[in-house]
Formats: sequence, structure tokens, C-alpha cells
Amino acid sequence: MKKKINARFIQIGILSIVVTSLVMTAAFYAQVKRQVFSDLHIMAEILIEEDSIENQVDNLRITVINKDGSVAYDSDVDASKLSSHLDRPEVQEALKKGTGEDERRSDTLSESVFYYALKMDNGQILRVGKEARSVFSILLSTLPVSIGIGILLVLICMMLAHYLTKSMVKPIDKMAADLDHINEVEVYPELVPFARKIRAQHEEILSAANTRQEFTANVTHELKTPLAAISGYAELMEAGMANEGDIKRFSGEIRKSAARLLTLINDIIKLSQLDSGNAGEVLEPVNIAEIAEDSVEMLSLGASKNQVTISYEGVKEADVKIGKELAQELVFNLIANAVRYNKKGGKVFVKVFKDDTHILFSVEDTGIGIPKEHQERIFERFYRVDKSRSKELGGTGLGLAIVKHICSLTDGDLVLKSEVGKGTKISVTWKVE
Repeated sequence: MKKKINARFIQIGILSIVVTSLVMTAAFYAQVKRQVFSDLHIMAEILIEEDSIENQVDNLRITVINKDGSVAYDSDVDASKLSSHLDRPEVQEALKKGTGEDERRSDTLSESVFYYALKMDNGQILRVGKEARSVFSILLSTLPVSIGIGILLVLICMMLAHYLTKSMVKPIDKMAADLDHINEVEVYPELVPFARKIRAQHEEILSAANTRQEFTANVTHELKTPLAAISGYAELMEAGMANEGDIKRFSGEIRKSAARLLTLINDIIKLSQLDSGNAGEVLEPVNIAEIAEDSVEMLSLGASKNQVTISYEGVKEADVKIGKELAQELVFNLIANAVRYNKKGGKVFVKVFKDDTHILFSVEDTGIGIPKEHQERIFERFYRVDKSRSKELGGTGLGLAIVKHICSLTDGDLVLKSEVGKGTKISVTWKVE
């Protein structure tokens, strides 16, 4: 970046020098041109006043033109050989205004000439001409000095460009070197929001990396337990160290561990899909009330075995832009958790309500509740309040993490209220579109 900025400064400087030189040259030429015509005017007045028109004057061409355009006298060319000069611009202007000026290439002399014409009292036109070559010689004489000044200006420009680049980039380098103390480093005020955004993104990346690392470690740990159990029981059976009764019991434990392993793998796959933004379907409006009723009916039989009753209350139709698969995942996880961590004789209340602006889905239980110190972390992956109880009840520690992910993906507002010994209520609210 430094090289680019430095190069741009130099380019701008050189361009400015070139443009300024051209403008100044044009202005100088215009001034010299005015001076030449002024000198020619004075010379014409002197020639008329002193009646010395036919005298030779160095670097000047003197021509006398009759009213009809014929040339009466020319200091450089035989007048009899010249054609009519009546069509010459300076002559036309002098006939109309008394004086005339023009700069053009002379067909007679084959070179550029400055002409000044003056109408005399007898009606004739006195024209005085000066070769442009003498004017250009003045400009050329200044060329070495101009080139020297130009080179000096370019060198100064390069030094200033280097200094300005260094002073401009220095605050940015300081900021980049210490984003954590952006408020203490002297930087451009305009860059502070940009730097803060970069720092926030940097922190997010680090946080995501740490989360992934922690998630990988947790997955490894969670997978080891059922795999170790399966491997252990299988080895005992393979070695013939289990009798018929043990084989039946070991087979049951292997089945449970395999089922837990499959559940864990399915939950990990779901979380991975949600992390990547690929939920497996387009988010489309789904009747969350119908899914809630179906889930209550589906889980009621299993809940009754644990002496827990589930009831539904609310509207019959409430469309949420969530997609059927995600809706089923969210509803099922919350109701299953409410049943899993309930008490014998406990109850689960599933509700869906709707008004003009919001749709509310809630699951409330009369279970064991969640201590306040754990409530903020309960939606983290693999976080369990009571690890031994959770594993005993078949929980993977990923259900609520999946719920939180789905809420974030569908702009649902997730709220948890819980009290130890009295129960837990989890609500999700969506805005009506």
C-alpha cells in the first residue's frame, strides 16, 4: 500500500508540474505575442512619423498596400511579383478599424509571421511583419532553465511524496499493530469505526475457532463413552466371559449405547447443517400450532410411562416462516426436554397463541427447574446442569443448542424462565410478517 500511495503522489506531482508548465508556457507565449504586436504598432507609428517606410529595418518586413489591395512596396520581395493583399485578415481589419493584427504562415516567405497593419492618412495600409522564429527563440532560450527547474521540482515532489506517504500510513500502521487499544492510539477519526469492526470480526473469528475446538473436544469425549461401553461388553462376550444371563444384559447395554451414539451423531449433523446455513430446506411458512399438537400426541405415550402428562392449549393455525423440518426439531426438542427433566406426576403445558403482531410458542413444565447460575449457559453445546442425570435420561446436551440455532435462523426471540423445584418455561416469539 505504501508503494502505491507514494507512486500516486509522485504521479500527481509530475502531472501538476507538466500541466503548470504547459499553462505557463501558453501564458508566456500569449504575453510575448502581445508584446510583439505592441512593438510592431510602435514601429509602424515611428515609420510613418519619420517618413522612413522604405528604409530597411532588421528582422522586420515592411509592406505598403494600396486601397485596391495591390502591393506598392515590400522590403523583402519585389512588389510587382506579389498578388493582391486585399484578402489578408490584418488588411481587412485595418480597412474597417484602422488597425489589424494576424499571425499566420506566409506563402511568400514560407514561415510563420506576426503581422500588424495600420491605415495611413492617404488610405494606404502600412503593414509591418516579424518572423515568429525570433519569438520562439526567446522561448527556446528559457528551455534549459525550465528543464532544470522541472527536474528540481520533480525531486522535491518525490521527497514530499515519500514524507507524506510515511506520515499518512504511520497512524494506520499503529492502529493495525494494536487493535486492542484503538482508543489510546492516535489514528484518523474516520478509521476508528472501521478498526473497531475489524477488531470485532477478529474476536468473532477467534471465538468461533475456540468454539469449534471446544466442540470437537466435547464430541470426542461424548463419543468415547458409548463406544467404550460397546467395545467393553463386546470383548467380554467374545472372550466367553459372560454367561447366558450376562449376554442378555450386555446386549441390552450395547443396544442402549448404540442408540445413544446414533442420537448423538444425528444431533451433531443437525448442528453442522445449521452452522453452515444449510438447513436442508427453504424456510417456508409452516403451521406451528399443528406441529405442536402432533408432537404432543406423539410424545404423550412415552411421557405417560414416566407419569408425566402433556396438554396443548391455543390456536389451531399460526404460520411461521421456519420450514417443516426445523419446526418439528424445535417443538420436539423443547417438549422432550420438558418430559425428560420432569417429576413423577408432573405436567407439561404446550401453548401456541397469536395476535396481530406476534406468534408465541411456549413449553412449560413442573419439573426440577434450572439453577440461576446455569441458566445463561444452558443453550451451549454439551452443557449439562447434572451430567450424570442427563446421560441417564438419554440427553445428548445438544437439544437446546439446536433450539437456539433454529431461533437465530428464523428470527425467533428465545426466553427462558426457571425456578429450582418448581419448573421451567421456554418461550419463542416470532413477528407476524
